[in-house]
Parts: sequence; structure tokens; C-alpha cells
Amino acid sequence: MGERRGVHWRETGQILMLSWMVCAVAWGILSLLDGTGFHVAFPVVVILANWFWNRHRYWAAAAAAACAGSVVVFVLTDLARSHLDRIAADTLATAGGTTVALVVFTGASRLASPATWSKVT
Repeated sequence: MGERRGVHWRETGQILMLSWMVCAVAWGILSLLDGTGFHVAFPVVVILANWFWNRHRYWAAAAAAACAGSVVVFVLTDLARSHLDRIAADTLATAGGTTVALVVFTGASRLASPATWSKVT
């Protein structure tokens, strides 16, 4: 009866910290390899997709988060590439987009009853 709905903010914070750590590690590795053949966003997207698929299948919230996060990534990439190298700009844009996407996803998942956004089983 007193069950919380949607994604818990604490869990979102944990996934956000993990995503930022992965961005930092990917930036370090790509800096050493001169950024060849790999994009910093790939491991972060894999983590987020896995978290979504295994724990929180709120489809409408995911669509809103994907749109908001993508817009932020594109805008930040354009802004940051004029001031930073490509790898650093992509890392910053990915981290910013992840932050916005997770906030939107968590907020949207808590707006409606999970009965209307629930997992497809």
C-alpha cells in the first residue's frame, strides 16, 4: 500500500555515478589509444540499456529520457568541440546527456502509476 512508485532517486544516483566513472575510464583509455575505433558513449549506453531492460521497463519514461538525453548530447558536443579535443568533448557531452536522461527517466517513471507503465512480461 505504501509502496513507492517508479524508480528510486537513490538508485538513479548510483547508476549516474557508475556512468560517470565509466565515462572517465573510457576517456582515459581512448586518450591513450588516440580515440581510434571506439566511442565513449558505447559502454554507457550498454550499462543504461541493461539497467532499463533488467530493472525498470517504463517505456514512455525511456522514450522521454532518450529524446532529452540525445538533445543534450548533440548540443554539448557542438559547444564543447570548439573548446576541447574530440575525446574530451564527447566524454563531457555523454556525461551531461546521461545525467539529463536519468533525471528525466526517473521523474517520468514516478509521474504515473506503474500499472500504466509496467513491465511487459
